Amino acid sequence: MLETCPRCSHRLGPPLKSGRQVCANCGWSSAALSTRHTQSGQQAAGVGSLLQVCGRILKRIFQYFSSLIKVWMGKLQESKQNSNMKPGNMVKGLANKLSSLEQAIPTEVSDAKRPWMTVEEAFVHLGGDVRIPTSIVHSLDGRSRVPLARFREYYSEKEFKAYGLEMSLERRRANKPWLRVLPED
Repeated sequence: MLETCPRCSHRLGPPLKSGRQVCANCGWSSAALSTRHTQSGQQAAGVGSLLQVCGRILKRIFQYFSSLIKVWMGKLQESKQNSNMKPGNMVKGLANKLSSLEQAIPTEVSDAKRPWMTVEEAFVHLGGDVRIPTSIVHSLDGRSRVPLARFREYYSEKEFKAYGLEMSLERRRANKPWLRVLPED
């Protein structure tokens, strides 16, 4: 252990935890030159790994843009194919769509007067108010009074018939409006 710096003769402080002595005046260190070389080797390895990461990033960017170009070219080819479609085929396709839409129109007048409703719309139709939590609706016979939260929990046709409503389980499973007023007999 040295007491003074061999370079500037300034008094050295106590050694660091690593056992190395450093001069506060000129920056001299008792560390061997071999450790400095290993540090520069680590820095070179760090630069090499940094270059590898940059290379991978550039490769991904190139892959991304090439995939975008492929998608764009595919859409361009589709539009060319659609523009080459014969007018007779387009008319047939439109006619098929029109006939399917015509078949979807309800033929009975009573179905047109009975549109499908969501649970909230049905609650409002029965006289409730969805904005007021204490709002209730009454069944047709007047025996049952329920708020919206309980009305949402109903699941069977019998429960909704008590309120004069018809339900469609298929429409409910398809997340479509599934309640409507019962037809008049």
